[in-house]
Amino acid sequence: MTEKTKNRLSSWSQKHEAFCLENQIPPAAKLLWQWLIIQGIGEETEPDLAEFNDWVKKHRGKGYCRLTLKNALAKLVECRVITLIKQYTWRIVKIVTRPLDWLLPKKNLQKQNEIYASQTSNPQSIENEVNSSSYPHNDAGDKEEILEICNEAGINYPPNKPARIFTYSVEEIKLAIASFFIRGGHEKIRNPQGWLIDCLQWRYWEEIGVAL
Repeated sequence: MTEKTKNRLSSWSQKHEAFCLENQIPPAAKLLWQWLIIQGIGEETEPDLAEFNDWVKKHRGKGYCRLTLKNALAKLVECRVITLIKQYTWRIVKIVTRPLDWLLPKKNLQKQNEIYASQTSNPQSIENEVNSSSYPHNDAGDKEEILEICNEAGINYPPNKPARIFTYSVEEIKLAIASFFIRGGHEKIRNPQGWLIDCLQWRYWEEIGVAL
């Protein structure tokens, strides 16, 4: 087991256990969640449940049947632990495994979450969304610094257009950029601009232990 894998496994906490109990997540789905954390959090992955079953065999001596595997995956989708992007076969899928904070948003994120939910149910242009009084705005100096930080990371936003990136602090931007490169950067993340916004909204850095 690599050091990276050990670190990801160690991120499993009592909060994860409590979430499993509260949502009646069965043992097979719980093990699948732990394995998916090893594959990566907050990024697109294409896990193969056959590989998961091989991993299970090493730990419990016996794998799961097809129905148990399918039910485990379905349970994690139902509980929003993973977002199913595409299903190639019953065992090969494209997903995003969500960080625990995405499932248990903090109180200071509730307003942002409500805004996000309203956007997905009633899409509007970026200009209208950001110009809304629901969003705080940074001053011109902060915007320039944010653009510079993002440009240095190879993530470009139009300087003269309102964007949600400007609703976050410079410190949050730096934490998100650090998380971006830990997650594989441009090689693994296909939509850096969108991923960075998700990272800022759901504070991925808290899940993976990034600090400035």
